[in-house]
Amino acid sequence: MKRILFFTFLCVFLVSFTVMSMQKSDDEIIKEKLLSFGYPSKGYIIVNNTIRYSDGSFVMLGTPPKKYPISAFQAYDLANNYLMKKESEYGLDKYNYNLNIDVDDLEEYEENGNYYWAFKLYFGKGSSKGDWMGYIIVNRDTGYVKMKGLFGG
Repeated sequence: MKRILFFTFLCVFLVSFTVMSMQKSDDEIIKEKLLSFGYPSKGYIIVNNTIRYSDGSFVMLGTPPKKYPISAFQAYDLANNYLMKKESEYGLDKYNYNLNIDVDDLEEYEENGNYYWAFKLYFGKGSSKGDWMGYIIVNRDTGYVKMKGLFGG
């Protein structure tokens, strides 16, 4: 009987340890996305008159050079803070609704010579992820955050 309990405990411990070690933090996911976008893992690289830094910020070399200082990590934090503010502004808390983004949906976005970080916006109830409702756009130059889609234009 003791052996059965011991091996059951051992199996449960090993399975839970394996599952816990497979989960990735938001920062690790952002780093992987940046690598897939062509950013270096450390330092910087120069590609097509652009200096790309490992955090996702970049400098366009020209006359004059233009720096886009908002990193992917900062953009994720700014977008989450913006959504928390909008949730309270819209009064979603009292109805158990939420606005959220998923770090896996990080994208680069360019429009009219302006560069942005974009995240898909989800609207859900309770602890559910919810349905896709648009995008959260973070300006890479100024850090200005706005919604595009159902909740904003």
